[in-house]
Amino acid sequence: MEFNLKGKTAIIGGSSRGLGRACAIALAGEGVNIVLCARNRESLLVTQREIEALGVQTLALTAEMANRDDNEWIIQETVGRFGGVDILVNNSGGPKPGTFRELTEADLDEAYESVLKYNIRMIGLCLPYMERKGWGRIINITSITVKEPAPHMVLSNIFRTAVASYAKTISKELIEKGITINNVAPGYFRTDRVTQLMEIRAAEEGIAVEEYEAKAIATFPHKRYMDPQELGGLVCYLCSEQARSVTGTTLQIDGGLLNAL
Repeated sequence: MEFNLKGKTAIIGGSSRGLGRACAIALAGEGVNIVLCARNRESLLVTQREIEALGVQTLALTAEMANRDDNEWIIQETVGRFGGVDILVNNSGGPKPGTFRELTEADLDEAYESVLKYNIRMIGLCLPYMERKGWGRIINITSITVKEPAPHMVLSNIFRTAVASYAKTISKELIEKGITINNVAPGYFRTDRVTQLMEIRAAEEGIAVEEYEAKAIATFPHKRYMDPQELGGLVCYLCSEQARSVTGTTLQIDGGLLNAL
């Protein structure tokens, strides 16, 4: 299937590793110029070299996605290099896990800045360039917690759900201007974030991480952690011309894990 994305420009948050990296590689494979944004400079440059080998132009920006100045700088650098922004993939590290009794007000503030406020700010900064062209794609990487809240993921439940609600709220206005906005809700992929959560849960249960992982996988309908590239393919479709009528949706990719409709 031809997605007709060659020559477009995408800004991708948290794109040095994990799901963000998978989105960058998948879009680069469709001929999209990639702006990589992440905190870890070393892994950012490794990903940049890998993507440049696919024959597209890249820009690697070491940035803190929760920082307003960094967000504005990302847009300035992108527009200076590529002349505009066509695709925005909002992706950030998950907020601190924990039950409502374990979390502090400082944890709440940090999660608000790094998940919801960052997301809204980046959308606002990119929209003028998309509106000028009459074309744009915004993808928010959220979590399956937006459809089925998890007891130990209170901050994720709150702020990722708010991201999905914001996207739905503005979707009708945006599609009138040729811009779609959708949310992708990942289940359990083999990422650093999942490894971190497994380590926490294994410590709580007093067992080895390997034992916890085996127990976790046994409860999955598909009996495995998913490959991040599976998510990258879905993001490419949502950015394509074929998906021009898909907007305001939250698409889960979870291997059948959730019970929610």
